[in-house]
Amino acid sequence: MKGDGLGTNTGFKRLPSADPGTTESDLRYVRSRYIHKEQLRNAIAHVANTIFEIRRADIWGEGTTACASDSKKFGAWNQNLLTEWHIRYRGPGIMIYWHVERKSTCIYSQFKSCSSSSEVAAMIEGLLRHCTDAEIEKNYVDTHGSYTERPDQ
Repeated sequence: MKGDGLGTNTGFKRLPSADPGTTESDLRYVRSRYIHKEQLRNAIAHVANTIFEIRRADIWGEGTTACASDSKKFGAWNQNLLTEWHIRYRGPGIMIYWHVERKSTCIYSQFKSCSSSSEVAAMIEGLLRHCTDAEIEKNYVDTHGSYTERPDQ
């Protein structure tokens, strides 16, 4: 991916300075050989499912069937290729849309464009693609994720 970590000091050129034995070439090899989007999703699902398994019902209650979803703006450098101006928060950045189940475990997250007008699509995507064992029957959102019928319907 071009522009990895641009403006965050965590890119392939900056990161090796923290470990003189690691080179930019080493990091690119590891990413191309071992890190893929599907594998990361599987790893996140595995961690979430393990959390669900080890929870003690006497402390956490029974299994959850609900989650909440919302986005958060993170500031980013203007030079980052994904950075956009956010009109509501008045600044450059990116948006991450989170799905968090009732007991505080993130079951899905995704990048969302600052210029998108609706969060409904991101909300539905997370409910359909979370890949965990959680059986979500309800989702709580703020007004940006709500659906309103037109008065003429």
